Amino acid sequence: MSSQPLGNDAPGVADLLAPEKLLAAIVGHLDHDSPLVSGARELGDLHAALLPGYLDAPRRSTDLDEVTVRRQIAGVVELINSWAVFHLPRPTGARKHTHSLGEVISHVAKTFAEVWWTVRRADDEQLRHEAWFYLGQVREGYADLLADIRACRVELPLGIGLAP
Repeated sequence: MSSQPLGNDAPGVADLLAPEKLLAAIVGHLDHDSPLVSGARELGDLHAALLPGYLDAPRRSTDLDEVTVRRQIAGVVELINSWAVFHLPRPTGARKHTHSLGEVISHVAKTFAEVWWTVRRADDEQLRHEAWFYLGQVREGYADLLADIRACRVELPLGIGLAP
């Protein structure tokens, strides 16, 4: 594949979620029939389910154990990776990224769940501030990755089914 920038209207690239839309999808404020939206939402719920005493438990069964939840996370990551294989460019000569698209979205969802848990539970204002700041850093890293994908400056790994 060519390493020419693709722009936002290239097939697949246009379907990538902008950072604010990804966060909206994770919390369930984005209704769209897209594997990325539904995957982000599911990952948000699943990562939240792993937090102790999380108030906004996922809409899934409450009797899920940690191993089951981690397997489900891996399954959603693989679904997103499968989408990416068929919709994102594979530029030759681009720098290699260390994480697949599914892993990146899972990381953003996990970070959001942990930050929201911290903000709702921590008494320390500084800790809450640091949590929001960290989420901002993760959001900016995701935005930079999108720019690199659109400009064909990065090649994401395909992802493999690793055990949780």
